[in-house]
Amino acid sequence: MAKLKLKYRYRLVIYLLILLTLLALFFLLYVSRQSRGYSISALQNELRSAVSKVEDSLSIGRRPESIILEGGMGFTIIDTLGEVLYDSRQNDISIPDNVLGATEVANALSSGDGSALRTSVGETGTEYLYFARRSKDKIIRSYSKFEISRPAEVEKDNTFFILIAILLFALIATFVYVLRRLSKPLHTYSELVGAIKEKDNANRLSEIKFGNDELGDMGKEIASTFSQLEKAKKYKQQLSHNIAHELKTPLTGVKAYLETIINSEDMDPQQMRKFVEKAYSQTTRLADLVDEVSTLNKLDESSELGKSDEALYKIEEVNIKSCLGDILEEIGYKLEKSNITFNSRVSSRLKINGSYNLIYSLFKNLIDNSIEHGGEGIQISLVAGIEQVSGEGRYKINFTYTDTGKGVPAEALERIFERFYRVEEGRTRRTGGSGLGLSIVKNAVLFHKGTITASERRGGGIIFKFSLYSLDKEA
Repeated sequence: MAKLKLKYRYRLVIYLLILLTLLALFFLLYVSRQSRGYSISALQNELRSAVSKVEDSLSIGRRPESIILEGGMGFTIIDTLGEVLYDSRQNDISIPDNVLGATEVANALSSGDGSALRTSVGETGTEYLYFARRSKDKIIRSYSKFEISRPAEVEKDNTFFILIAILLFALIATFVYVLRRLSKPLHTYSELVGAIKEKDNANRLSEIKFGNDELGDMGKEIASTFSQLEKAKKYKQQLSHNIAHELKTPLTGVKAYLETIINSEDMDPQQMRKFVEKAYSQTTRLADLVDEVSTLNKLDESSELGKSDEALYKIEEVNIKSCLGDILEEIGYKLEKSNITFNSRVSSRLKINGSYNLIYSLFKNLIDNSIEHGGEGIQISLVAGIEQVSGEGRYKINFTYTDTGKGVPAEALERIFERFYRVEEGRTRRTGGSGLGLSIVKNAVLFHKGTITASERRGGGIIFKFSLYSLDKEA
């Protein structure tokens, strides 16, 4: 990983060098073009002045041979038919036969003056700048070697180059800063990969500091997703272990009772019936456990879908009073057996849009929990009240469920909704509890967008306060 990081940095450095090289070439080209343009303009002005000098000298009767131009400039006098009447440097340069074809001469004939830059016929690689002007029946042309020179202002004042140097320095500093910023996430991602490869990586993942930018957000998402996957993996392993453990207990009991019956040919019929009843009781417990696990799996699936999917649970109008009546009809014998009183203050008109099966499981598991853990002779009460949700155009029902049983230790209240958690391990196993009932209760509440809390009841017992929102039937 370190090698990849170095290669990445090297690539960035190469990109910087390429950028600076291109910038330098562009700058040199720009300065060259500016200097060339300035030099042409300056020399052209000098040649124009030279033509004026020749023209003035000829007008006062001076002979061409007596006219001397400064700076090594020469001049040519041409008639309108293209004959060269005089050239001050005829011995030094070659004059083409068709002088009227020269650009500057042709422009002078047509528009009065003209200029051109070209390589001399007799001097390979040497450029000359020509300026020609028509003067009555003649054309006067001046010329000089062309050499690029820096403007005098630039020679005296280097501010332009200083500004360019400052710009280059600013670009380099900016690129170094960007390079460091880009390299920092690489180090962070290297830490992330290293933490992912470790077995116990929860603490290390939480210690990684991500930046407050898109790359940082992406890193946080990756770390969070991986942490959730790890938790899900551990949870599934624990769930599989717990399910296997829970299934083993009733299966072992069924097997033991049936083996006893099979191996005891002379068993008393009444004893045999007793063993069969116990085996049946264990199979009932086994079926209940499978149903509970199936319910939780469906709730998990619904949570992953992020909606109340009718393919999993049908959303319909549920009469709470009627639902409680169905539950009491099923488990009323348990209440009578334990001498438990169930008091319900729920209106027969109280209805909600939700999953009948989940609401049924919710209340049934709460009552079963009180029966299994509360003890005999206790009282159960349920109070419900409807509340309009402000600004949402829907309503929720708030419930308070209380029993006067043995209650739950304060330190266990936060964990009683965990799957397979038991306050009294040994006693729960004897009474047949799976440790999934209250987990189903909580998930059924969450399915209906509500919340649930558990607290100690003063004087003994437990209080559950929860709410259920009315869902859209289309959800």
